[in-house]
Amino acid sequence: MLNFVEQYRYLWPQNNLQAASNWRTTEDKQVYIRDLPESLEELSNDSRWPGFFPSPICLVTTADGSQVALEKVVGASIVNRFPYVLALSFCTQELSQRHHVRRAFGDMLESSGSVAVQFLPPGEELDRAMKAIATVPEEKTHSRIADSGLTTHKALTNDAPVFDSAYMVYEAKLVKPGKDFAGQPIYSQPWVDVGSHRVYFLEINAIQLRQDIAEGRSQILWRSLPAWQPQYELQKPVSILGDSVEDGTYKKGYTPHYAFPSPGTIAFEADAVENGMAVKYLPPLPEDQVEVDNDRARWPCFFPSSAGMITCWAEDGTPNLMPCGSTTIVSRHPLVITPCISYAKINERYAPRVTLDIIRKTGKFGCGVPFINDVVIDAIKYAGNTSLAKDPQKIARAGLQVEPNDWAPVLPALPIHFDCQVIGEVTLGTHIMFLGEVRQIRVRADVTPENPIEWFPWANLVQAG
Repeated sequence: MLNFVEQYRYLWPQNNLQAASNWRTTEDKQVYIRDLPESLEELSNDSRWPGFFPSPICLVTTADGSQVALEKVVGASIVNRFPYVLALSFCTQELSQRHHVRRAFGDMLESSGSVAVQFLPPGEELDRAMKAIATVPEEKTHSRIADSGLTTHKALTNDAPVFDSAYMVYEAKLVKPGKDFAGQPIYSQPWVDVGSHRVYFLEINAIQLRQDIAEGRSQILWRSLPAWQPQYELQKPVSILGDSVEDGTYKKGYTPHYAFPSPGTIAFEADAVENGMAVKYLPPLPEDQVEVDNDRARWPCFFPSSAGMITCWAEDGTPNLMPCGSTTIVSRHPLVITPCISYAKINERYAPRVTLDIIRKTGKFGCGVPFINDVVIDAIKYAGNTSLAKDPQKIARAGLQVEPNDWAPVLPALPIHFDCQVIGEVTLGTHIMFLGEVRQIRVRADVTPENPIEWFPWANLVQAG
């Protein structure tokens, strides 16, 4: 479906975990286990993420009036719906040659207060931008766009440069202090420092989408789950007691092969056309943005995100699962995973979740990595539409086995599982961002360099059929 060339494919792991000193195996040799956090010495030797998590990549630009800057961000995520907020994470501590301080870009972002988050189609222009980021030092970030040789024009709502070859642009500004729908204060400051990184919260005020895409003549294709092939039994048989549970409320659809626009998505409602781009301006106040209708409350445009399978134990020992499409990694040391969970009652799509209260009470959660598999996809559809309050056998009825684990329920069908300790939370307006420090990683033994997880961090563009 994606028709990507080899260079855009990411494979994990590159090395055999069994041979690595920081991994051990369970007694039955079916699972590799790694404890975290690592020492600073271990990090300096290898600061790559110790476990795979599917994260998109975007390009981000900013300008302070005299200079411009370009950086890439791994794991940018939409974290709140009303207001429409995205989170970008930048390293603030020198960990290694791979993870080093993004001081020049951070200073310019904080000075200007705005960015343009951009997506370029795979090809020569993207390659040139990525090469400039990789070869021009961070302290000379102002030279990267010129070094790439790519042409730009100014964003519509701020001074950030926009690549002429970008097919989608999110213009955003640092959030300002405000109140949520219950009158509680939010965003006392526009960022939060988490371990080795600073997470910036930016309110989206305009979206640009290439006109041929907005009109349905071209489509964005996004594979939101990694691909992988189990080499031994996926899981043990799942038994369910009692009759099936019918939930007559609104049902969210799900496919890992996402196409935008398509009959299953809302249309892009542009306000204007500028520079060959359809443009949608978002109202400045959350109460003016809010949509009660379940379908219209969906994201107003495609934004690449992947899902985390968030698990937790209820007070009575019942296992719970919530697929969360706003899950990302925001810090390397410690490694911090952040699911964003709805707490404001807007409609059936955005409403308080049982999972929220459970995680607050226990201070723990698990995060599994789903992959393209019929059993897993069916489980995402069921668990994403059914509350534990209505079905105590939610995970079993979703078709997944649960493996006992003191920290959080483990789903052995998934290739990777993270045990996370809550070290903080951020109230965002309609969602709570939990900061989950990873304490242990579990990887199925059939995840190997010979049978790796395959991931594409970029979307593709095709002519609409």
